[in-house]
Amino acid sequence: MNLAAAAHLLQCPSKKQPSHMAYGKLCLVLVLTWSIIGNAYAETDTESAVKIGFLYNFFKFIDWPQSVDTSGGYRLCTTGGNSLGTSLLALQDKTINNKHLSIKGGVSGKELKNCHMVFIGADEDISKPIGDLQGLAVVTVSDKTDFINQGGMLGLVKYNNRLAFEVNLDVANSVDIRFSAKILELAKRIHASK
Repeated sequence: MNLAAAAHLLQCPSKKQPSHMAYGKLCLVLVLTWSIIGNAYAETDTESAVKIGFLYNFFKFIDWPQSVDTSGGYRLCTTGGNSLGTSLLALQDKTINNKHLSIKGGVSGKELKNCHMVFIGADEDISKPIGDLQGLAVVTVSDKTDFINQGGMLGLVKYNNRLAFEVNLDVANSVDIRFSAKILELAKRIHASK
């Protein structure tokens, strides 16, 4: 099912209806995560499935600099024992923009440079992976509280009892990673000094 068909089934209002702006954004988030939640839901609880959906869909709305090779597909890595556990394997062998997605767990140190995106669990010490990735065009994502103020790019947060995300544009811009307007529009908070 494509996004347009899913949106129609959810009966999301069009963007031309400003009185339904908040509802429209919620519908867009649901549609973005819909394609992956179906597979992940059976293996994990709802919150983890939504986090996995966010990770999967972030790839669709990020442009890496030309120096980063994405021709062979994308690599999503985790450090240590991430909070999503084996449920993240629901993404293994998915495709994003006609590119294969692979999952690699327990990545650390110099090996992090081979990842396109790294998920760091809330219970992990983020200082080491953030330090190892300093200056590298690798997207960092975590569900750790206040992640974007600690050098991370995308923080998964609870907002009004729903999962949302925050963006640190300064960190992304420093390594020439570009987030699409769709990500920025849906973000609950954007950290940008410029």
